[in-house]
Amino acid sequence: MKTRQLIAAVCSVVLCGGVLAQTPSMDTELASLTEKLATQISDHGKKKVAVIDFADLEGGSQGELGKYIAEQLTVNLVMGKRDFSVLDRANLKKILAEHKLTSEGLVDPENAKKLGQFAGVDALVLGTIIPKGTNISLTAKIITTDTAEIVGAARAEFKADDTVQQLVAKPATQSAAPDGTASLEDDKPKVVKSYGDLRVEMPPLQILNGSHYLLTMTLTNQNPKRSIWVALSTDMGSNVKGAVTDAGGTEFRGEWNSVSGIAFTAYQNGGFFRATEIRPNDSIVATVKFGSYFSRQISPGNCRLQLEFLIGHNFNGSFGAAAEENLVTQIPAN
Repeated sequence: MKTRQLIAAVCSVVLCGGVLAQTPSMDTELASLTEKLATQISDHGKKKVAVIDFADLEGGSQGELGKYIAEQLTVNLVMGKRDFSVLDRANLKKILAEHKLTSEGLVDPENAKKLGQFAGVDALVLGTIIPKGTNISLTAKIITTDTAEIVGAARAEFKADDTVQQLVAKPATQSAAPDGTASLEDDKPKVVKSYGDLRVEMPPLQILNGSHYLLTMTLTNQNPKRSIWVALSTDMGSNVKGAVTDAGGTEFRGEWNSVSGIAFTAYQNGGFFRATEIRPNDSIVATVKFGSYFSRQISPGNCRLQLEFLIGHNFNGSFGAAAEENLVTQIPAN
């Protein structure tokens, strides 16, 4: 009897071990890969990075998968509390098109150096997608823009499930422009607003795990000579003064711990007590995650977005005069 019990126990351990040893999902591995890269970027003192579309071993396209991986790494890097900034991918594509560069060509030291000069980027994150049976293997590298030296690297591997296979099979959405360069039509932001010197650009909302909306914003200082200071407005508690309302009327709110890349503070005495500086002609990327207090599930479609910005031209580290700007718009979610 004891022998049978022992055999059953061993089988149970083996079976459980088999379950635990299953290949992780793509999003889980990308989150882990992000942290490995972020640590190395910080260790080497890099202050601004750009993430390039991942390619196959020959530098060619891997359908939408390469773009998806680069986009997710960008968002993951922005959402964490980092000591470096990340160039928005829409701005990256604009810069590449303006200077007739391609993401594949950035492995060339001279092209990498040009991007560093044009965009103020001192490191690039790029990588390779390698099919391995039923899995996908990734190798990522951090390359300096001044010397093209590899200063960091990391690996990841995830299961090629239905979602991954659909991304591989789907051709990249960029089409050729008349001059032969890549068209940026598909990468244009869906919402663009200007408030004096501040320009706000937003792609569609992302749906996270069917329960949260993720808003990614590129905030640009259009003034060529002086900085601006920007913050998101909150109530006197911890809630961001903003919400996403879906087509069914359900409201999703953003809390202080769901904001990354931009300061947030209550508006008092005509100003703000925390703010993020945006230097002349520079940009920052900020994210806000919106969730339901009642754990409501969400679905793709048009939503109503409301946010309140605080904007000023002077900030002494503890207070600055600011103006309130209310953003209300329709924005798609996918």
